[in-house]
Amino acid sequence: MPNISEDLGCYLSSQSTENVYETAKNVEVDVFGDTELKVIMNISESISCLWVFKENQTDCKPSLDSENRYVVSLIFSKIRGSQAGKYTLAVKSENSNYTIMFTVLLRSTPKKPYFVKSENMAVINCLSESYPKPVIEWLFLQQVQYGFSANKLFQTDIECCATNELGRECTKLYTIDLNEKLGGSLPEFLLQVGEPFLIRCRAVYKNYEFRLKWHFENRQLKERWFEESDYQEDSSVVRILYTFASSMGRNDSGHYTCSSTQHPNKTALVKVLEKGFINVTDSEEDFEIDLWETFCFEIKLKAYPSIRCIWIFSQKSFPCEQSCNADGYSISSRFCDHKYQSGEYVFYAENDDTYVNKTMTLYVKRKPEITSQSTSKQIYCFSDSYPAPSWTWRKCLEPDSSNCTEEITEGFWSDTQERKAFGSWHSSSALYIQDTLIGFSVECCANNSVGSSCAKEFINRQGAVFSLQENVSFYATIGFCLPFIAILLIFIFHKFKKQFRYESQMQMIQTVGPSDNDYIYIDFSEFEYDLKWEFPRENLEFGQALGSGAFGKVVNATAYGISKTGVSVQVAVKMLKDKPDPSEEDALMSELKMMTHIGSHENVVNLLGACTISGPIYLIFEYCCYGDLLNYLRNKREKFHRTWTDIFKQHNFSFYHNFHLDQNSRMDDFGGVQLMQESDLTSESNGITLYSEEEIKYINRSVYEEEDFNVLTFEDLLCFSYQVAKGMEFLESKSCIHRDLAARNVLVTRGKVVKICDFGLARDIMNDSNYVIRGNARLPVKWMAPESLFDRTYTIKSDVWSYGILLWEIFSLGVNPYPGIQVDSNFYKLIQSGFKMDQPFYATEEIYFVMQTCWALDPRKRPSFSQLRSLLAQQLADAEGAVCNYANKKNIFFCPSTFNQLGYFSVWERISPRS
Repeated sequence: MPNISEDLGCYLSSQSTENVYETAKNVEVDVFGDTELKVIMNISESISCLWVFKENQTDCKPSLDSENRYVVSLIFSKIRGSQAGKYTLAVKSENSNYTIMFTVLLRSTPKKPYFVKSENMAVINCLSESYPKPVIEWLFLQQVQYGFSANKLFQTDIECCATNELGRECTKLYTIDLNEKLGGSLPEFLLQVGEPFLIRCRAVYKNYEFRLKWHFENRQLKERWFEESDYQEDSSVVRILYTFASSMGRNDSGHYTCSSTQHPNKTALVKVLEKGFINVTDSEEDFEIDLWETFCFEIKLKAYPSIRCIWIFSQKSFPCEQSCNADGYSISSRFCDHKYQSGEYVFYAENDDTYVNKTMTLYVKRKPEITSQSTSKQIYCFSDSYPAPSWTWRKCLEPDSSNCTEEITEGFWSDTQERKAFGSWHSSSALYIQDTLIGFSVECCANNSVGSSCAKEFINRQGAVFSLQENVSFYATIGFCLPFIAILLIFIFHKFKKQFRYESQMQMIQTVGPSDNDYIYIDFSEFEYDLKWEFPRENLEFGQALGSGAFGKVVNATAYGISKTGVSVQVAVKMLKDKPDPSEEDALMSELKMMTHIGSHENVVNLLGACTISGPIYLIFEYCCYGDLLNYLRNKREKFHRTWTDIFKQHNFSFYHNFHLDQNSRMDDFGGVQLMQESDLTSESNGITLYSEEEIKYINRSVYEEEDFNVLTFEDLLCFSYQVAKGMEFLESKSCIHRDLAARNVLVTRGKVVKICDFGLARDIMNDSNYVIRGNARLPVKWMAPESLFDRTYTIKSDVWSYGILLWEIFSLGVNPYPGIQVDSNFYKLIQSGFKMDQPFYATEEIYFVMQTCWALDPRKRPSFSQLRSLLAQQLADAEGAVCNYANKKNIFFCPSTFNQLGYFSVWERISPRS
């Protein structure tokens, strides 16, 4: 991405009476370069827009800048030749339509020159195309000339070269010389349909009495040729016979033979192709090298027409140097600037018709580098090396001895399951601390073919003991300083507390560049608040507090008339503390505007309305009756069943039969409730389903209330995971990041529907052990991605990492992540080294694999929420199929209708509708 922005200017086109604008300057981009087209519009109405290029149309996503102007961007990353041309931005507002036109010019080296004959005389022209415009030169016996008539070109070594500031391309004027000795393979000449063709035959004889002829597939060419001749200094005669076609077709493929009355015939094979090609001729992909070993990547290929190429490593581009063989079509390229960095190197080549990617992996051998960390029960050692290491543990015979020879043969485990990542193996080993080891040092060693490294730990559970008599002066000093320390701590506490200001967890971002760091948070403080969301505060009747924290609280309330007149609905109201700072009021108001901008979704706690006039600010949200997912899972541990088949077996199907009888007796009533939900209970303003108090009481009496069902299954855990992924996919589509995705921030409501929430102001982070002081903030470090922990970078990919931790919470039924590991400097080293939690007890291998993909150290390697939703959807479908198969074998009509009426398959219905 260029660092310098250039204003292209914009003017109303004189050729149109419509609102058609053109840029005053063209966009110039180097081949494989990066650039961004940005349009800033002062339009007061809301707009929609579309990018149009050739026959393709792409939706664009307008955003608002700090001055409330619409901004539309089109980003090019490593631009290709096929992307050059005219781009049109079509903008539609409520009252007008606008069209803005750009021309994107690709700066590149000249295309390979080609030859054509002038129509009216025997003159050969050399042509090439590029931007900037090339300079054409003839190389004649190594001397540069700038124009030749055909009767002057009697030598065989003649080239035409096209040069611009970016490079140079040359083409040899192809000549069959009948005086040269025969030998070698048949020369081959490649062309594409529609290209011009020029080939010449040259012969020298002692006198004038000889003739030349061209034959095509044994037929004499009586047209498309012309001849020139000249006398040389020794009185011999040189003749040049040309054959030329302005546009070749497939039928022109074949053998072209030059014959002479005094010389042996010679033939060239001409192939006319429908389209160009690039064929890689070597296939080696993986390379292992020692550190400092001389090594270069080399790729060989055949291509027509000529290629443009680039080497790519770690998202960085490197120039591609080509060398061509005598035939002009066999090409090789070498890359040596790898600086001994392991990873994937990509060779990319393209011409006007096709492209090719070749990925090669470099593994640089390195001996293990060890870090260690200990808890009260285990000592962990971590290694980064290639190839993968083996582990040994030894006990040192004396506490401080460097001679550790007694090998430990049991009580430890090693993880050899890690995948290769950028040419390294991330390996770990852990030793369980036994009584026989207390008071001794132990060392762990990682060994591979390059070398070995060791780390030592001293085991002492009892710690140091101080004698009171021996340390009177020490305690006296502490007693004297304690009041000053207390005053200092109080001062620091108050100053530290003032640094905290309320800020919504969820933020919308605006991307301004190609990398994850190139973004800004959208500032909603300048946005207009839409008064259609305003709700009369006198129509709220408050109940008990659902949560309170440093900045405010969330209170249960009854809202009269928020869905329709005369209907009361249970809601959750978010508000600030009694005397909020102005900055906190601004933050809550910005959050309100952001929520109205985001819109509603079934797996997000949706905004229903707000009170902003004549009193404190209230944000009114959906009420989720079962609280947060974390406590829901913990409360259901005793009622968990692996599968529905376990429930059937445990209850010998009495569960189903009792339910089935009750179902038949109440089906009409339940159908009536369904009809009410569809026709009467939808809020006209935002499409969110709400229930009145009477309807809730009715549903609570129903046997279909899942709390009466009172079980939790593996399928439920899958369903929770799927719904959260679906909600996050929606937020991602709105360029919204959460920054604190965890089970405590997901709420559960009727039908086992889960909704992502942002009730951070009602969380007591000062006393919540999940929020740890880091820098000048309290952060949920166990849920945070490495780039968020160490670089303060928050993106949707950091939310994916947090989602992996959330999955671990779900499939451990609410266990705190990283159990037994304290958050200290060793914890941060663990995260940096690639440490991953073990598979939780209730997770399958497939679910654990999903977690591991979320915990990739490189954010680019993590899946998107769309991919996560698809993965979970497939696993849900597989789980449903297993339940249905079991029920069918027992000849009971349980699946899927009963599940649907209970609400257990309500989410799965949306994945794959069934008849």
